[in-house]
Amino acid sequence: MPKIAITVDATVASTIRRDDEPPALSLGVQPEAHGARGWPVGLGHVVDTLGDDGRPLEALVLMCEPALPVDDLPAWPVGVLHFSTQGRNVDEVLCVSENPCFVGLVDVCDLPHWHAEPDVWAAVLARLTPGSAYRVAGLGPVREANERLSAAHHCYLQLTGCLE
Repeated sequence: MPKIAITVDATVASTIRRDDEPPALSLGVQPEAHGARGWPVGLGHVVDTLGDDGRPLEALVLMCEPALPVDDLPAWPVGVLHFSTQGRNVDEVLCVSENPCFVGLVDVCDLPHWHAEPDVWAAVLARLTPGSAYRVAGLGPVREANERLSAAHHCYLQLTGCLE
């Protein structure tokens, strides 16, 4: 898994949790290191990348503890969320923070074990960007995420003159 850095713009709570974690609210107990209903998710951009639109690739990152805006968070990709909003198609790289608790979460096939299906990610996006509606078109595997990241990093290196 290639490690990347995500600059976080905003963080919200989510309902994403492992199969072996009971929903905390029903037990009246708050789990360690995350919110009452699930793990926090940050919206941000991948450092040193340049997408087709001339901006850094956007990413959603599952993390153990909320991050402050402009925090750089080490993470690794697990897939790509394909969706549409306001008449345009958009892709977000799905990531998990570099933390031992996420060691078994490496591809989209692992997401159901975390109750992190595409609609859950879309709900997180809606909370992060109020006033927007998202229609999920599907998930791409980690291979697709790595290809997008590699191409976007290559474009960044070309733009900055760092490509030899």
